[in-house]
Amino acid sequence: MTRRGIREEIFKLLFEYELIDNNIEKRINDVIKEKNLEKEDEIDFLRSYVTDIIANKDILIERIKDVLEGWTYERLGTIEKVLLKISFYEITIEKIGYEIAINEVLEISKKYSYSDTKDFLNGILARLIKNIKEGKSNF
Repeated sequence: MTRRGIREEIFKLLFEYELIDNNIEKRINDVIKEKNLEKEDEIDFLRSYVTDIIANKDILIERIKDVLEGWTYERLGTIEKVLLKISFYEITIEKIGYEIAINEVLEISKKYSYSDTKDFLNGILARLIKNIKEGKSNF
């Protein structure tokens, strides 16, 4: 499975978790089995991202709140919250190149959200990158 495909599964797992706070370890194992993931790096990528994003939820939410302008975190839809957590995690914690992280999350948003969500997320992520480049963010 491609990294994008795995990111999509990560998105689905986190979306479900956000809505019903389920047994995430069981759901991760279900997805590994359903998608026939056998390669260790694919399984590790899926498992570590989901568990790390959940473990760092409070930090990620604070970082998102710091970048939002004219919005509160609470007003965001569940899809937007999950996609922002994934991209903020990749950019600020995993230190994945921001071009990759932004492109991946925008592609997922095109598939699972409204057409204007992509532009909304892109604006927030552009502000995050600007703050990082200008040294306004300490991460």
